[in-house]
Amino acid sequence: MLVSYPAKPVNSEKLTVETQDSGLGNSDRIRLKFGSYGIEIVENGARIRVSNLYSTNDGFKTNRTFAVVMYPVVIEPAFAKEHDAIINGQSIGIVFREHGWEIEKRHQYVGELEVGPDFSAIHAVFGDIGGVRPVIHVYSLLIKKHNAKFHYASIAEVHHPDYLGLEDLRTIFGNEFDDSLKMDRDTVDFLKIVENKMRDV
Repeated sequence: MLVSYPAKPVNSEKLTVETQDSGLGNSDRIRLKFGSYGIEIVENGARIRVSNLYSTNDGFKTNRTFAVVMYPVVIEPAFAKEHDAIINGQSIGIVFREHGWEIEKRHQYVGELEVGPDFSAIHAVFGDIGGVRPVIHVYSLLIKKHNAKFHYASIAEVHHPDYLGLEDLRTIFGNEFDDSLKMDRDTVDFLKIVENKMRDV
């Protein structure tokens, strides 16, 4: 398990503006805000990938995003090469961009992660953040190239409160969140998977 420590963020007005660009991926945004980026794959199966996206400061790692990715049952030949790179540990956003794909997020839910009185699972992932409930963002990742469009994965991202909060996400995605706060049955089931994966870390 990756142990988390509080890291000192790089504070500047310019970085705040840059990290609010909706076209950026988490890897870009974490690197811009904290000066470094890394990914640790916690679980890597045929249908689900669990990873920690982190920054480093003075040799210590701090998790910035806990991500659960659920792949489709069928991997289309059009993106099979990219999928192979991703399941071998590379960043989803970086891989698709480098191979000429456009990425679109279809937002399903954004809100604070519901937790019980025991914050041990949250603290195991992010370190001691007290009683703060991290923000969770659930969306479908669509990829487009040569007039072809595919649903690549359903993704849930839980963010460290020093990285992204609810208002940060609203600023980044703006009106795209207007109708995304209503949870359907698929989203509820996915959130249960995310909570279980956090307990397993």
